[in-house]
Amino acid sequence: MKNSHLISIIAIFTFIVIFYNCTENPIPYNLSDSDLTLDTVTVRSIVGGTYLAPPLMGSTDGLYFGNADGFKNLFSLIQFSSLSLSGSVRAYSLLDSTVTIDSLVFAFTATDDTLRTNSEFELYYFPDGGDSVFSEIESNYLNITETDVVSAVPIGRSFFTQEVPDSTESTYPKLTFIIDNLDGIDEIINFIADTTDTQNRTFMLRNFDPIDRIVSINSRESTDYPIINVYYRVGEDTLHSVFFPVKDITIVEPRPITENDMDHISVGRATGLKSIIKFDFSDIPIDSTNMVIKSAELIFNSIPDISLDNYEIIAAILEDSISISNYWEIDEDQYAIEQNVLMTGTFENNQMKMEIRSFLQGVNTGSYNNFGLKLYGSSKINPFQSANLILDPNNSDNNPYLKIVYVKL
Repeated sequence: MKNSHLISIIAIFTFIVIFYNCTENPIPYNLSDSDLTLDTVTVRSIVGGTYLAPPLMGSTDGLYFGNADGFKNLFSLIQFSSLSLSGSVRAYSLLDSTVTIDSLVFAFTATDDTLRTNSEFELYYFPDGGDSVFSEIESNYLNITETDVVSAVPIGRSFFTQEVPDSTESTYPKLTFIIDNLDGIDEIINFIADTTDTQNRTFMLRNFDPIDRIVSINSRESTDYPIINVYYRVGEDTLHSVFFPVKDITIVEPRPITENDMDHISVGRATGLKSIIKFDFSDIPIDSTNMVIKSAELIFNSIPDISLDNYEIIAAILEDSISISNYWEIDEDQYAIEQNVLMTGTFENNQMKMEIRSFLQGVNTGSYNNFGLKLYGSSKINPFQSANLILDPNNSDNNPYLKIVYVKL
């Protein structure tokens, strides 16, 4: 038994040396070994605040249209590649005199298999937009306005259509724009071919008629992403190439902020709500020389007003110290984070649980400073839903806590 215990201790010390700066790696041994001593400590010294920044809607699973619940989806911007999906065709090669293009078909697929609008949509492009129109990680309703897109040239209008399924398989509504006139084809192909100083290859899609609900199409993050179909002939051969999006974004004007947003730890993608939380570890035995952390589960309760099942919150490690208050507003989110470590919290019965061992182990080994965590809504969930988490210094009953289980050497 003593030899077994000694071997376990040697293995732990070897892990600490090898993984000192690689805290995101899983612990490569069995922490349930009965020869190891497990201890638990609970941290309740957690403070935090919520801030409001312009909402950033790049990298979401959908592109959104319509107005509802105070949100206004102004328009969506999509930049396409000049290289085909197969990787074998460059757009400029379609300008060759041996190529005859019969039509271009822009195709967008709804995220819902039920047709949710009869609105007409309009597609535009930016021949005078220069080499860039938008940024997925920076563009928002404050730095891209209606004035900035007034130069967009309309291509055409269309409605969603939906095929009747011939089985039990669902079919999703499609929004298509067909260009089959020679002048229009040449203009668009030249636009995406990068043959001039105009290299933005950006198109704008917006609803022409008002929509009093939020509808969405799949973005480039989804399997049914927007595409441009090019149908053409070379000699006797009839060919087809598909061009795909490289970035896209919806420009959203957010709803007004509520008292619940300001009084709690709040996150919401389309609202622009994010939060900072900080931990006081001074009274717990964090010491990289005599402990290895098995788990560190952060638990938050949310207000009971709405169900948050299937909602996800992302936590990122802050790179710098930030002064916080209960609520504040900024024009641009410049709070830098560690990009290689992101932790996800999920909800059940309006309680969020998030494993943050990688953060705590990094603080333990000195890989990270204890500047705290930035919380924000996942790109995989409904961006128009917000979460309000309870953190009340005057009432500790429902306050968050961090449950740490560690191996004591």
